[in-house]
Amino acid sequence: MIRAVGFDLGETLVEYEGVPLNWQREYPIALNAVAALWTDCLGASQMAAGTAVLERFNTRLTRRASEVDHTVVFGDLLTAMDAPATHVSALIDPAADAFFAVFQRRARPVQAACQVVDALLGAGISVGVLTDVPYGMPRRLALSDLDVAGLDALAATTVTSVEVGVRKPDPRGFAALATRLGCSPHEMLFVGNEQKDVLGALAAGMSAVLLWRDASPAPSWGQHHCVSGLAQVVGIGGVGGHCPTSVSS
Repeated sequence: MIRAVGFDLGETLVEYEGVPLNWQREYPIALNAVAALWTDCLGASQMAAGTAVLERFNTRLTRRASEVDHTVVFGDLLTAMDAPATHVSALIDPAADAFFAVFQRRARPVQAACQVVDALLGAGISVGVLTDVPYGMPRRLALSDLDVAGLDALAATTVTSVEVGVRKPDPRGFAALATRLGCSPHEMLFVGNEQKDVLGALAAGMSAVLLWRDASPAPSWGQHHCVSGLAQVVGIGGVGGHCPTSVSS
């Protein structure tokens, strides 16, 4: 029996209008926003050094199994960009805020996300989130995306890769989510839009649901179910009964 449903966050429950999965294109804007904390002009060498740090931590370029905290990422970033050495520690959190604000200002819920979550919760199904955060994003900022999208009810049942210390598809993150939801992985569906979501869910013993919104045929990664819209999650295997008529996929 399915007692809980877990969701990936980015591009599953929340999307970022105009922002690609790989953030490299936005680096100059984000780095200038960080540099504004201590200077009016970011030099070319500082921009190059900051870009190099971000590329080193960019998991779209170099995948890693373990997770890093934002204090590591932004400590390295500030040092590389010649922030005043005596102020680096104090600047880490403001730098993270300035950097992520460039991307988060375009956050919005994926179509039907709020209705589907409400339908599941209303049917007595526990709902949670497991998200691989970019560049060690602090939990408070990950939760702000849920808040902006009207999904703040999931704050307490959200698990980030920083908290568990590993990234998908490592099954430990999925197991941590099941524990947070008070059930066994075998009693859960997990919904995500990437191969790592499917493989991690399967490795943890969950039923995997691939959200595939592209026009091209969905890949076969071993998922139990494939949906083109979130509304289709409601009703899989009897989960949550039937989707409300007001919810469209």
